[in-house]
Amino acid sequence: MRVNQGEETTATPVALTPEPDTAADSLVQAAPTSSAPELPTDTASTQQGYAPYGTSQGGNSAKQISASPEIRRIGQWTHTGVREARRLVIRDANTWAEFWSELGVGERPAVDFSQNLVIAVASGQRPSGGHEIAISRVTQSNGELTVEVVETTPGPNCMSTSALTQPVDVVVLPGLSVKNWSFVEQKQVRGCQP
Repeated sequence: MRVNQGEETTATPVALTPEPDTAADSLVQAAPTSSAPELPTDTASTQQGYAPYGTSQGGNSAKQISASPEIRRIGQWTHTGVREARRLVIRDANTWAEFWSELGVGERPAVDFSQNLVIAVASGQRPSGGHEIAISRVTQSNGELTVEVVETTPGPNCMSTSALTQPVDVVVLPGLSVKNWSFVEQKQVRGCQP
């Protein structure tokens, strides 16, 4: 992601459950500040299982940025069947199957919900290309997760495709002790690339 001097960034906290203590006991994940590359929407990427969060698929030089417990990316797409904005913490196989069916990006990876949970964020349908969504960081404190989400939109005069897009990011992480969660929203406007 290129950052120009004219880039605007605003952060709007959104709490869906009570706010956790301000001092996190442990850092669960610190993802890179730039968006990960779009993964293919074919079934090849999902049939391989999930990739460690913060890595690129397919290369030996993939750099993993993780802390314990490990967060793994299931996928990040821009063309999906999810037309409404969503912030989900999925803790059971039935909800996972329903969400994956709506996502429509290939074969559903197996998730052991006795040990893990899935976090899915969706921007909803957008009028053009250049829109992205990413889980940038997850922290845990006293059984409460705080999920930081970054939505990026193209600048007002930037060239982009006119195709409708539906950006989604999905990760899996250990979730045995999670009782509550909240999402913190950050919006960015990407400057035009020369």
